[in-house]
Amino acid sequence: MIPALALSVLTTVSSPDGRNAITIASQGEQLVYSIARDGVERLAPEPLLLSIQGISLPPIKEATIEPFSQTFDAKTPFYTVRSRIHLEGNGAKISLGVLTLTALATNQGIAYRWETALDGTQTILNETFSLRPMGEPDLLYAYNNRPYHGDLFQNSWESIHQRGKIDSVDSKRLIYLPITLLWKDAAIALSEAELKDYPGLNLRRSQENKTCLTGSFAQYPLKEDGRDRRYSRVTQRADWLVQTPGNRTYPWRIFMMAENPAGLYGNDLITALSEPATGDFMWVKPGQVSWEWWSRWGLDNVPFKPGVNTATYKVFIDFAATYNIPYILMDEGWAQKLDVTRIVPEINLPELLAYAKGKGVRLLLWCTWQQLIGRQDEIFKRYAAMGVAGFKIDFIDRDDARVANFLYNTAAIAAKHHLVLLFHGIHKPTGLSRTFPNVLAYEGVYGLEQTGWAGNQVDYITNDLRITFTRLLAGPMDYTPGAMRNAPRSQFRATTRRPMSMGTRCRQAALALLFDTNSRMLCDSASAYMREPEYTRLLTRVPLTFDDTWCAPDSAPDSRVLVLRRKGETIWIAGMSGNKEEIFSVPLDRLPKGVVYHAELVRDSPISDCVGTDYIQEERTVSSTDKLNIRCSPGGGFLICLTPKQ
Repeated sequence: MIPALALSVLTTVSSPDGRNAITIASQGEQLVYSIARDGVERLAPEPLLLSIQGISLPPIKEATIEPFSQTFDAKTPFYTVRSRIHLEGNGAKISLGVLTLTALATNQGIAYRWETALDGTQTILNETFSLRPMGEPDLLYAYNNRPYHGDLFQNSWESIHQRGKIDSVDSKRLIYLPITLLWKDAAIALSEAELKDYPGLNLRRSQENKTCLTGSFAQYPLKEDGRDRRYSRVTQRADWLVQTPGNRTYPWRIFMMAENPAGLYGNDLITALSEPATGDFMWVKPGQVSWEWWSRWGLDNVPFKPGVNTATYKVFIDFAATYNIPYILMDEGWAQKLDVTRIVPEINLPELLAYAKGKGVRLLLWCTWQQLIGRQDEIFKRYAAMGVAGFKIDFIDRDDARVANFLYNTAAIAAKHHLVLLFHGIHKPTGLSRTFPNVLAYEGVYGLEQTGWAGNQVDYITNDLRITFTRLLAGPMDYTPGAMRNAPRSQFRATTRRPMSMGTRCRQAALALLFDTNSRMLCDSASAYMREPEYTRLLTRVPLTFDDTWCAPDSAPDSRVLVLRRKGETIWIAGMSGNKEEIFSVPLDRLPKGVVYHAELVRDSPISDCVGTDYIQEERTVSSTDKLNIRCSPGGGFLICLTPKQ
């Protein structure tokens, strides 16, 4: 918290619509920032500083201010939210000798970042960041989970999301981004972009001020232990964050802003501020993935024992080909003792690759990041030559500067070999998918896989809604929806054999549209999907990228969400409820006037409350003048596809 010293404003930058503003000021010899929405200060003045070894800054009174305006206008073919980003912003550069702070205000929120102009390699000791909301907003947040030997910066970034006031946060734990602050008339979500050669920003509740969150960063790893084969564990850290080129920019601190939670959905700031791709990436193909691990290779009525074997994967390939699914994933088990150079004898990989190619399907392989460190080019070259499409890289479980470099370097090497990547056991995305579109998705979420071991003491239904307005705002999210065994909370149980989801079947269908990703994992077994072909045909047609996205204003954490998305002339609409029944008024008035649509929909049935697998699938004709109300059971959902009639 800043002492009660006189505040001297250096500059205030406002968005083109005048609703969002950041003020940079001095308080004594401390540089501070504050953020306002609609003329009301939402984040009180708090200090900003980048500490560099051996570098002293001139007095703040010598700072120079350079205003600027900037337009972001770009086609984004692999962006899930919309096909073209257009953002206008006003900005200012505040220069203090070799250190510059760039502040930017757009209609979608505020961003700032540091920049240094120094020779050689510099040692970054720390970055000062804190956040102190005015009033008493609700905070949506998630703690770090299962820290390794007490190291809070070694965890899988998979926790349920909490809701409460800042003073209720456990000061002994880390909070990871994104977080979201909710006032009655405003919403702000904090995340970051361009996390390159730098550790990720995490937060702690301040000991001195219980209403303040302070930044916390992983110090640079000096020694690591990779004997586990899954992880590369840090055993010794430096007393600095990173040693990095002195002439560079640093990560953007992103404040997504809106009048309500719905206005945050589909925010473009992280993607807009990330470095665009260079070179040809048109070979990248976003697509759904048939996945075997969650269902434990659970095939039915086959003349062999399902498992990690060639016969099982041929069934998954056949399923993918039938429903135009471009990928199947071979998850953990195909490599002997996790060694990616040795394939288990039950798998004939060349045979599977040839079989899949003949069906128009491609294979993705799972591996641990520890097996790839320093060997990416060798391994990627080998498997790309065989015809493998890409890798799911797991158990990263860190966000220090070495990990940031690993992600960038691995994405670049994979791109050279035309391989796509999925990062798992990983922190939230920070815009890397724009720089390297072959990075299709990140995990960093308490996703559906958790249902294998966490029972109904966990409220998955509420968590789904909370991550819609927190983790999802950071970018592509591998939640893995698509469960075919569904139960209300009272009947739900954790199991890894024939696993289930909490809530209704139609909730799973809704999640396919609501949760952004470029590689949607169909979590259940091929047999389960093939038993219900009409439902599966609709589910597997849900696009992954859209031309535009809109979220209904009454969407909110814990209660409901409704989203409309357009892909060409086809319009998709989905909604899901919290733990209470909800009636949704479908926004047909947003359809083009005079166009008649063929509507395909799945919705909860009258008995879905107690029989989660039950649903109604129907077709009808609608236009912008029609009214359509849909009831959602507690933990329910619906999915609609609207196609113009000829």
